[in-house]
Amino acid sequence: MKKERTILISENIFTGMADHPRSGAVVIDGDRIAAVVEKDCAADWSDEGARVIDLGDQLVCPGFVDNHVFFTGYVWSRIGADLSGAGTKSEAALLLEEYAQDKTEGGIFGHGLRAEVLEEDADDDELLKVFGSRPVVAFTEDRDGCMMNRAAKDAYGFDGSEVYAEICWKVFDEFLRDEKFIRREYENFSRLLASRGVTSIKEIGFDSYSGFVSILKEMEAKDELLHRVNLVSQPVGRPADFEFGRKCAEELHSDFLQFMGYNIMVDGEIAAHNADVIDEYRDLPGSRGEQEIDYESLEKMALKADALGLRCAFHAEGDNAVRRTVDIFEHCREINGDRDARHVITDLEMVRPEELKRMAELGITACNYVQIMECLGGWEEFYGYDRVGENGIKNYWPYKRMLDLGVHACCGTDLPLTEPDIPLSAYLTVTRKFPDGKPEEGINKDCALTVGQILKMWTVEGQYANFREDRLGTLEEGKLADIAVIDRNLFGMEPEKLKEAQVSMTICAGKTVYVKEE
Repeated sequence: MKKERTILISENIFTGMADHPRSGAVVIDGDRIAAVVEKDCAADWSDEGARVIDLGDQLVCPGFVDNHVFFTGYVWSRIGADLSGAGTKSEAALLLEEYAQDKTEGGIFGHGLRAEVLEEDADDDELLKVFGSRPVVAFTEDRDGCMMNRAAKDAYGFDGSEVYAEICWKVFDEFLRDEKFIRREYENFSRLLASRGVTSIKEIGFDSYSGFVSILKEMEAKDELLHRVNLVSQPVGRPADFEFGRKCAEELHSDFLQFMGYNIMVDGEIAAHNADVIDEYRDLPGSRGEQEIDYESLEKMALKADALGLRCAFHAEGDNAVRRTVDIFEHCREINGDRDARHVITDLEMVRPEELKRMAELGITACNYVQIMECLGGWEEFYGYDRVGENGIKNYWPYKRMLDLGVHACCGTDLPLTEPDIPLSAYLTVTRKFPDGKPEEGINKDCALTVGQILKMWTVEGQYANFREDRLGTLEEGKLADIAVIDRNLFGMEPEKLKEAQVSMTICAGKTVYVKEE
């Protein structure tokens, strides 16, 4: 059977193998790239029935890889009743009651509650007494607060004084088992990623994924996946399940689904003084992190996973947390022997050059939240100088230094923390300015990237982190045809204009999965 042929012609093709784009054409046969040729050779490939798309000066890139995604976090903001229109807790309770009429079993959830409503002085148990012994939890829009009844506190093991993903794991375990809801939301999630040019993700799930793996396998079998999924398990409700990991690694190793290993939280946030730092906090003398970290247990877990041939991705934000994590991965090599493990450190908000050198020597990949400046909105909200001072800022978001020292560096968004926006990430990393354009000189500008460098981090380096660089990540003959098109040439733009560009087309395995509406 003859494969369907598509030919993309553009003045700007970024193959991922050079630092700048070239003029030419990408020839796609079925799910693979048949050739990348000069423009004047495109006609030689244009046989009868070929689909020829002239993209002008749009930028053609390998598909983007978001190496830190949390679908359950995305769907968390969509569970249950929509409470965004509630002006009081009483109104929210009425909306929950209306929603519950069609939900006869399990917990009653709500989302989108406005923060000012939650601050209302009212007895949640009294307002929700109509539900009797059924647990009810209504989360705020940003998911850092909730109203809940006593039944929910007993069922889910938290009381609402603190709300974050890991403490809500029993809620996640419940709503992930609603297959109809999860399938619908994963389709929405997939369309969002496709609209951003993302064709591969590292997906984080708690413990054994609460049945979600089976849904992904069924979607793959039906050819319904719009991106490739590299799964990692984050132990939350119980210690790392190595039998689950071993089984997943045996079963999931296709082009669309593979199991990688484990995602582990090491420290907290510098902003909250919970990151483990080497020098004491400038604005909290005597403190190097207000969080106890059991590095011995973390090392035992990493040694076991490494011995099984599974990868670990440790989330470390402070420079001491990074240092201790490098120590752990180095110890894995000493105890278990040298192998191409490609363990990952995620976030690395502040990291010293000596640790970057060790990471390069040990083959440890850095997964950076390159859109993190977007979360603060503006320069005046940046906490860094208050927390770590001028000396600490010299080691803040050191992306270029990573590359200069030979570290394999890729990108993640921690979605839903931020949504992938590759042109915006180019603006942030090239200018080192916040979205409001400040500060004028940029932050730690010595670590600014070029457009070519940030695109390689989103493409070939992202695939390298997932052991896929032999099949994906660059535009060259024989590779799988995952392609993203940006509506203008980022290399020819003023840095201040970079964030205005958008993805116009996404192709995954040779199929067009997104086209921007005119």
